[in-house]
Amino acid sequence: MSSRNKLRWFLYDTANRLRLLEGAEYAEEIDAIIDEIHRKKLDKFGDFKQLIVSLECQKAEALATPKVKSRQYDPFEIPQSGIGRITLFGLSNVGKSTLMNAITNTDVQTGNFLHTTTIGQAGSCSVDGVNFQIVDLPGFLDFKDEWVLSKQILRVARTSDAILLVIDLTMDIDRQLIFLKEKLEEAKLVIDGESSHKIAIIATKGDLPGSKEAYAKLAHQMNWPIYPISIKNPDSLEKLKESLFKLLDVIRIYTKPPGKKPNFTEPFVIPNGATVADVAEKIHTSFKERFRFARVWGRSCEFEGQQVGLDHELHDKDILELVISR
Repeated sequence: MSSRNKLRWFLYDTANRLRLLEGAEYAEEIDAIIDEIHRKKLDKFGDFKQLIVSLECQKAEALATPKVKSRQYDPFEIPQSGIGRITLFGLSNVGKSTLMNAITNTDVQTGNFLHTTTIGQAGSCSVDGVNFQIVDLPGFLDFKDEWVLSKQILRVARTSDAILLVIDLTMDIDRQLIFLKEKLEEAKLVIDGESSHKIAIIATKGDLPGSKEAYAKLAHQMNWPIYPISIKNPDSLEKLKESLFKLLDVIRIYTKPPGKKPNFTEPFVIPNGATVADVAEKIHTSFKERFRFARVWGRSCEFEGQQVGLDHELHDKDILELVISR
């Protein structure tokens, strides 16, 4: 398995291990995760070195948070849901909330004035029946240092599987990019131009005058994926949803019992690069030991219904039939 695929699986497992922890327990689990990276000698890979730095920052924040006897309301505490979390990250008034309303099941207040969004808000985005979470955070004010608010925004961003820089094509492109990249670097979300998080750009207001020229400038400067959209163009929004699903770097696998039809309503969602063995273990812990062979229909095989083994790598929307011993 490539180092990138190892990282995908490790991030998936790490998110699950830390999901319900806080404070000292959170910090102890981070220590255990870092020890595991060293023990498995994964720290020789650059991606895992960046992950260690990010984990150390999260640990420091967890230990620095004062304990309180009674639980206080936290406007940035957002329970995770779906198969992954994507955070919208941008300056104030660039169209994040309008975008949020267009692609999720939420109704976030919008307006042409700064800081319309003042708390973290989450919504569910669906692609072919698979749900993932979009989080809308207050926009940064690059002319005003709001340390507490910025810290909260970055805290939520660290808990995400992917970060979307929302760039307004009608505003100064350089001003937005320089500020947002500085914030990512300060938070150790980007180190030497690299990140253990998946990062992309959404270019908003693509239907307004001057947007085409601004998009060309943006595309020339950035290596991260760029998704141009117009709220008035439903096709661009549907393409965006599919692009966001792909950004999470997961695949959908449909299963079928021998002699029966596939279940297209509840796919197994697993990291890209996963094998038949990974799905077998996800269905039941005993299936890998009882495995005889599998049949696959889809892009990962040379012909429909091809018989494969446990190490066969699956592709998105493959249909998998497992044959196991009784």
